[in-house]
Amino acid sequence: MRPDQRVRVYLRALFLVTIFFSSARSATASTETLLTTQTPQFVNASDGSSTNYELGAKFTSAVAGHITAIRFWKASRETGTHVGHVWNASGQLLVSVAFSNETSSGWQQQSLATPLAVNANTVYVVTVNTGNTYYVDTHNGFAAKVLNRDLSSVVGNNGVYGPAGRFPTSSWQASNYFRDVVFSPKVSAGLTSAPASLNLGNVNVGSSISQTLTLTNNASSTVTISKVAPTGTGLTVSGISVPFSLVAGKQVSLKVTFTPPSMGTINGSVVVSSNASNPSLTVALRGVGMQPQISALPTSVNFGPVAVGVSNTQTLTIKNSGNANLTISRETIAGSGFGITGPTLPATLTPGQSLAFNVRFSPATASSTTGTVSIATNAPHSPLVVALSGTGVKQSLQLSANPSALAYGSVTQGSSSKRSVTLTNIGNSSVSVSQLTPTGTYFSISGLNMPVSLAPGQTATFSVAFAPTTAGSVSGSVSVASTASNSPLSIPLSGAGVAARKATLSWTPSTSPVSGYNVYRGTQKGGPYTKETSSLVPGSTYTDLGVQAGLTYYYVVASVQSNGVESVYSSEVSATIP
Repeated sequence: MRPDQRVRVYLRALFLVTIFFSSARSATASTETLLTTQTPQFVNASDGSSTNYELGAKFTSAVAGHITAIRFWKASRETGTHVGHVWNASGQLLVSVAFSNETSSGWQQQSLATPLAVNANTVYVVTVNTGNTYYVDTHNGFAAKVLNRDLSSVVGNNGVYGPAGRFPTSSWQASNYFRDVVFSPKVSAGLTSAPASLNLGNVNVGSSISQTLTLTNNASSTVTISKVAPTGTGLTVSGISVPFSLVAGKQVSLKVTFTPPSMGTINGSVVVSSNASNPSLTVALRGVGMQPQISALPTSVNFGPVAVGVSNTQTLTIKNSGNANLTISRETIAGSGFGITGPTLPATLTPGQSLAFNVRFSPATASSTTGTVSIATNAPHSPLVVALSGTGVKQSLQLSANPSALAYGSVTQGSSSKRSVTLTNIGNSSVSVSQLTPTGTYFSISGLNMPVSLAPGQTATFSVAFAPTTAGSVSGSVSVASTASNSPLSIPLSGAGVAARKATLSWTPSTSPVSGYNVYRGTQKGGPYTKETSSLVPGSTYTDLGVQAGLTYYYVVASVQSNGVESVYSSEVSATIP
């Protein structure tokens, strides 16, 4: 900033500025400022009623940390809105904040909503606009490095000015415009652990594993460890007796042991209490207790009633529900009539894997029976015992037919009527059907190939057709030969053949050339009529076979020319079927 020569001619003289540095932090023990409580040499300076500036200072920090606030020294005539900025050395805006609750003059400070992280030995620029035309400065204030603890100014082309709200790049006589930050240095932990966390891995339940945790005193004086407290099931720590004095720069080892009492993930920690700058050092611990687990589906097997001399088989599924491999070494079955088959043992199941066994019940007597399946494994509480139960019952071989008889009624001779019969095994043992034999004229069987085996409750269906060729009543039966105790099962059959009914029509042929005739039929005098012929009748007669006894039908005929044009209906004739 270049002031008016007439006003500032006396400033050409060099000033010797003596800067005092405080050895203590400016705000609290955890924060620092560059200019502390210094005050400017000139206040209420102005370069004209229309000249406003963005004033700033370049600074660095010897350590990494956070900028928590921006501050500036305000002249008594300076009014208006002030906005603080922090930029990197290339002019990229990193953070900005508007000042509020300002006093009439002196140091003003505004906290950032979120602290700005800054790196060590890196140039940053802090700026605040002038608000109006007035400002403060100390000439040659940055000609020499200003240093306070970790913060220092940058020598050369510092402080800086430029248009309000923009990154300033100009400098005049190394002026200090009293723009500053509040800095919180990153504090290194006095006591650290290596590693920072411990993964103790997978350990079988009942076994133990130990790892070493090394504590280092990074402070410049002795650290006293007052307590070492582990948390988490199955986690213990040994190696030192507290209180323990750890000399600066020295290390001590702790032994962390994991002895999982059960299956599953254990998350815990070791909390080291001391008088270090971090008085409570927490080291996260993690381990997994490994163990196979066995489960059975179903948990018990009930065969229910089973006929003597017959076998019933059910599936027993063994699953590894743990997180370690399950070894099945043997299976043992006990109880009269029970048996088991399955894969060759020993067998190993990975977590989540299953293995199926077939358990069989073959009762020799009609009585209730219990038993067990024992599965020996490397899981806890081996062997796994699964209860078995079943009841031997007297063998029942029974076959039923539905319907138990077939009545066809009247069937026109020359036609056929077909009915279905379902055979059901209603006993408790398998039945073999060996032969189906029809008796009686005009009856026949189809739809089932012999022999057929039916398990209890199982069904089989066949068809019986009645196709009379003469008139009159007919009876017969179907004989079902099987291994059932009610063999042969007889199914009565009955039906009657009736003579076919027909109506024969004749008419006088057309005198004009025609392709043929269509015949129409109705059930009431005068129609309506329905065409009965699917194709043209070439002659002058037609026999209607689709009539029923006791009904009267009404007929008309129409001729059809070669071009497909049909004539009007003929006169109506009627026929009553006896």
